This record gives sequence, structure tokens and C-alpha cells, in this order.
Amino acid sequence: MTDIVRATGLVKAFGATRHSRGIVAVDDVSFSLGKGKAIGLVGESGSGKSTLARMLVGLTRPDAGTVEIDGRVRAWRETGRSARLRRAREVQMVFQDPYGSLDRRLTVGSALLDVVRRHGSDQSTAGLMDRVGLASRLLESRPHQLSGGQRQRVAIAKALAVNPSVLVLDEATSALDVSVQAQILALLNEIRVTTGISLVFVSHDLAVVGEVTDSILVMYLGKAVEQGATAEVLRRPQHAYTEMLLSSAPGPDWHPERVAELRAAFVGRLT
Repeated sequence: MTDIVRATGLVKAFGATRHSRGIVAVDDVSFSLGKGKAIGLVGESGSGKSTLARMLVGLTRPDAGTVEIDGRVRAWRETGRSARLRRAREVQMVFQDPYGSLDRRLTVGSALLDVVRRHGSDQSTAGLMDRVGLASRLLESRPHQLSGGQRQRVAIAKALAVNPSVLVLDEATSALDVSVQAQILALLNEIRVTTGISLVFVSHDLAVVGEVTDSILVMYLGKAVEQGATAEVLRRPQHAYTEMLLSSAPGPDWHPERVAELRAAFVGRLT
């Protein structure tokens, strides 16, 4: 299968000087993603997963390494409107807070139409609403008139309006309640099956990632500490940090003492 995304040796540091490497957010991370497949980037806050996602989208320039989208190496020296539009068409991002990503002055219809026109897309606003399970009457609504789940569906519709090859979702369901979260995950699975789009799902929640991904990349302090098929990683984690993340998820077998033991054991291996 041809890879739609290939990230090789990505490095990103912040605050670097001639005498200091600074804070390394992503440290030599590589992975690939096939067409129509989904990968989960998992880790706690500060693990580097969101910085890695932003490099895939083109919002953050790597200090080293390459990003290939559909066989094309991203050329960071390219500037201008045409380069920005092409990068946007290739990879789109859906953020955690849909209210912050939507212009509260515009109706849903105006926001979608603006994206369609700017990118020369052949999508219709009514068709986009139908694609994400929203009634076309909501095209006249403004963001504050919608529920959190409806706003996130609109954000997904905006991302789909340019026919991207890859959709990157950065904690896109973490602000939603459990029932709405399940509906959005089901929608993403449906979109992936019907369109062949590839998904990069960024989350701290392994249970959520397990619902929508084929593979998982676990990050800790900027490094990829474990990669593999989702079912295999969840069933038989090979790294102590992955095991700790799994044990931290609330559930019938969750015990805070066990989580503390696993964290202490993991930290002990680093010292």
C-alpha cells in the first residue's frame, strides 16, 4: 500500500541558542500512514504529539527531518498564496475547541462558503452539512447557537470542504461529553470508510484512540517510545510508559495505587 504520509526523522526544539539545544518537543520521530488508514498519536501533555501534528499540517516548521504527503516532500522554502493553499488542500486540522476555530460573526453557511470559494472546491454547503450529519437549516445559525457537538461537526465540515488527503484531529473529542464523543468517533469512522481519507488522531486517551485507529504511536518527552497495530499495543504493551497510560484510564480495573506504582517504575528506568 502506498503511504499517504511519511514522516522521517522529525525534530523540533523551542528556545534553542548557540549554546543550548532548547526544549526539544519532538526528537527524531518517524512514522508512515497508508491511504484510508488512521494512526493515533498518544501521550500526556508535553509529550510532543501536538507539535508533531502541527508539523504534518504545515503550521510548524521542523528543525530537521522531512514530511511527505502523497509522495511529495513538503518544501518549506515555498511561500505565497498558492503554496499555502496546496498545503491546506493536502492536510487539514480539526482542533480541540470548535468555538475558537469558528468565526462567531459568521453564520455556518457563510463560513463554509468562504472556504469553498477560497480553495476553488466543488463542494456545496448543504452537501457538507449532510456529510457530517447536520440539517441544512443550521446553515443560518451562528456558532453560539449550536451545541458543542454540532460545532465540532461544522469544524469537520470546514476541513472536508477542500477535499484533503489527510485529516489531523488534535484532541477533537476531549471537550465533549461521552455520548457526543461516541457520535463524533462514529462519524469519523464513517467518513474514513466512505471517502478513503486518512486520519491522524492526537489524544491522551488510549481508549478513544482505540475506537478509530489502525495503529498507534506513543510519545514521551518528544520521543516515539512505542509503535504498532492498535489492537496489539492495547492488548500487549511493550513499553512501561504505554502500560502506565493504559492503567491510568478509568475503568473497572482502575486502581490509583497501581498507576502510582507503574509511574514510579517507569521513572526509575529513566534515572
